[in-house]
Order: sequence, then C-alpha cells, then structure tokens
Amino acid sequence: MSISMLKNRAVESVDLVNLFASGGDVSWPATGKPGFLSYEHCPNLWALGARQTISAKATYEVIEQTITAVNACCLADPASLDDGIYIRAYKELVAYLRYLFVHYDNLLRQSQFFADERVYEPLDWLLEAIASASVTDIDVVSFNYDAILERALQTKGAQFSIPLLEDVQGSKVRIHKPHGSITFCGKRPIDRSAFSINYSGGTRFTEGGIRELEVRYEDLDGHFPMVGILPPAGDSERYKHRWIRQIWDQAIQAAASLQDNDVVILYGLSYWHVDRREIDLLLGCVPRKARVISINPNPNPNFEAVCCSLFRSYHSYSNARQLKRMILQ
Repeated sequence: MSISMLKNRAVESVDLVNLFASGGDVSWPATGKPGFLSYEHCPNLWALGARQTISAKATYEVIEQTITAVNACCLADPASLDDGIYIRAYKELVAYLRYLFVHYDNLLRQSQFFADERVYEPLDWLLEAIASASVTDIDVVSFNYDAILERALQTKGAQFSIPLLEDVQGSKVRIHKPHGSITFCGKRPIDRSAFSINYSGGTRFTEGGIRELEVRYEDLDGHFPMVGILPPAGDSERYKHRWIRQIWDQAIQAAASLQDNDVVILYGLSYWHVDRREIDLLLGCVPRKARVISINPNPNPNFEAVCCSLFRSYHSYSNARQLKRMILQ
C-alpha cells in the first residue's frame, strides 16, 4: 500500500523498491554525516556488492542471499557456526534499514506528503470501512517497516491500536507488524555519538521482550540499542526474538479469528521463496469460505495458485478501485 500511495505523489529520493539507492544519503547517527552505506560503516555489505549505484535487481540479490543465509543459521546450533561475512552483513543490514526508513519518514513529513489528498486514494476503501457501522473489526498485518499507514490514519483522525505495544480503547483497527517497524523503539535511547553496528553476540539473533519496546513517532533518528525490525525476507518463525514471536502470535490469532464470509484483503504481497512460509501460515488460518481479494498489478502466479486452492471465493485486481464496492455493498 505504501508503494501505491507514493505513486500518486512521488517524493524525490524515496525509493521503496531499490533499498540501496539512497544509501549514501542516509546519515551515520554518530556524526550526523551522510554515507551510512559505505565501506567505512558497512564493510561486509560493501564486500557483498551493496552500493547506491546498483540496480534494484542486484540490490535484492544481495539482500536475499544475506537473509537466506541467516534464516538457515537460525535453525542451527549457534555454537557450531562461525561469525562469517553474511552474519556480519545481516547485522549491518538491520541497522542500515532502520535508518533508511527513518530518513524516508523525515523526507515525507518535510514534503507535506500527508497533507496531499491524492495519496489517500489507495486507502479510501480502508477509511470508509473504518467509518462504516457495518464493519466491526479490522486487523491489518503489515510487513512494512515504514510508518506511512500509521501517519496517514493519524492525519485522517482514524484511531488504531498496535497490540501488545499501544492499545487504544474503542479502536476497531489493530495493526500487527511481525517484521517490526521504525516506530518500535527501545525505551532507553542513548547518546548518538556512541552509535556503532552491534556485531556482538556472534551468530545469535536474540533480542529482548515486548516490554522493552515502545511506540514513538518523534525523534526516530535517535540511537536505540534495541532495534525493533527484522530484515525483509526474514522468517520470524525461525528467529528467537521474543518480541517478534509475540507480535507474530497476535497476527496468527487475528487470522484464526476470521469467520466464513469475512473479507480478507491481500495487498501487494511479493510471495518470495524466503517469505512465503509466513504468508502460507497466515493463509492457512483463514477460513476456506472467507472472501479473499488480492490487489497487485503484477501478481505472483504461484501465489494465485495457492489462493485458488485454499479459498472458494478469490478475486484478483490490479488496483484498489473496486474495493469499496466489494467490502461495503
């Protein structure tokens, strides 16, 4: 949905497809100077080919290799593994992506992105569903790190909860982010001048519990020792991060609570080989008689084969224009 909103009102240097394209613009927190994605700060990613000059395809190859390697390592005994280049590159990637999306968040806010009515067109079906008395509950499961949806809802005055982190009484909307968010921050920020990539822990990929995180929307460029995101194509089921697993369990519970004829919107899912296990687990919890609608201009044929096999009612559209009629009529 974030990509659709940006298509209606593009902001210079905000690229949600090539995640290395703005790497030289992202500030290194300790100094405030640009160049986060550099040999100095991310030597392992750099050695794997990460550059702001490479194509989107090459970018995803670097990311996919890194995450695929770490996904496998998470199933092995940490004591049996060496702290190799892909593991160290993973830790650089986690830190880089957080500050990349914070950088994008700042650009969007400075450009008055959320004041432009054009950006809400892909979201109008959701806003009408929130306002409709016939819709009682809305669970959103998002694998995006950005805060575009949250800031859009805030701008429109639509209340929402983030289960386990920020519950808003009386809100019909619950946003689950199993891969984390730039708004998920440790409760105790420290001096930016102390920032560095945390390579400690060797091949262990553990983090703290949910109580050590809070949701914030200001000062996101601070230095938080606990990073509340999991890199793209990561499989949260394989990770031991306690907070990730807790949020994931809430998302699974939301899918399992659906009833026959409830509407399920699948918006822009890529269905990579490295993330499809999580998607399959969610889809497997949805009732076979749910009304399932996919919005994607370039749907993955394997994904469509899965949906046609799982559900009796499946529709696929290239954009969200028909959603209001499908949901509210």
